[in-house]
Amino acid sequence: MPKDSPREILDGLTFDDVLLLPAYSEVLPSQVSVETRLTKRLSLKIPLLSAAMDTVTESKASIALAQEGGLGVIHKNLSPDEQAFEVEKVKKSEWGMILDPVTIGPDAKLGEALIAMSRFKISGVPVTVKGKLVGILTNRDLRFEENLELKVSDLMTKEELITAREGITLEDAKKLLHKHRIEKLPVVDSAGNLRGLITIKDIAKKAAYPNANKDSFGRLIVGAAVGVGADLSERAGKLAEAGLDVFFVDSAHGHSRGVLEAVATLKKRFPRLDVVGGNVATGAATKALIEAGADAVKVGIGPG
Repeated sequence: MPKDSPREILDGLTFDDVLLLPAYSEVLPSQVSVETRLTKRLSLKIPLLSAAMDTVTESKASIALAQEGGLGVIHKNLSPDEQAFEVEKVKKSEWGMILDPVTIGPDAKLGEALIAMSRFKISGVPVTVKGKLVGILTNRDLRFEENLELKVSDLMTKEELITAREGITLEDAKKLLHKHRIEKLPVVDSAGNLRGLITIKDIAKKAAYPNANKDSFGRLIVGAAVGVGADLSERAGKLAEAGLDVFFVDSAHGHSRGVLEAVATLKKRFPRLDVVGGNVATGAATKALIEAGADAVKVGIGPG
């Protein structure tokens, strides 16, 4: 543009420049539903997601947000294993029935059991041999025990073990837990193989958080950010294995070849998982991400 040509000055607005004026309403707050959809597959009870930033979202924030009906997106400034573990903590934090509970063998030492219980923040573990339930080890069994070299089989509850069969309802499980004054109820099949675990803690959480956002197995939903770097394949595989619900391809400039290729790659490799692409600020960029396979698009540069 020549130096003496007039320059066009455009008006621009940011968040603090906009105010929504209140207006008359006949709708009561209790009548309002703010439920919406993130993707065709995933719904949100409240339209809130957290930023995939290392100062904002790991497992604790994700759990709290999902319990209220939103979605946490765990940041990627972690190793693939660390990020996958954060996802795993969310998926194991609240269930209707734990489908793949942490287990331990009868020949393991007490010290090993305590490490597993501490790592997953659980108060007990089923004891199995080749998938068959042989006992359960809880804090009640461990009380005041100081010998970490003892075998699990020496401490576990194995006589008159209370179990439930596959297909039991949570209401019936609650009655069994109350009747026998226990906090954990292993679920087994006709051959005695462990199929799951129901805890009084999870039943209580279900009542405390009726709007919790859960998957088809009763686990809290969670998202995680991935980049377009060399570790994308490894990171995505570990996240999927941990039970992730939705990938967020995290980039400051989403209308780029790297992001488009990452979205397409993830959709091809993990067709049952959703992929969100971004961030973008134009219609052309949004269209490109949708054509690459994105299930949703993050719009806006800079909001996190």
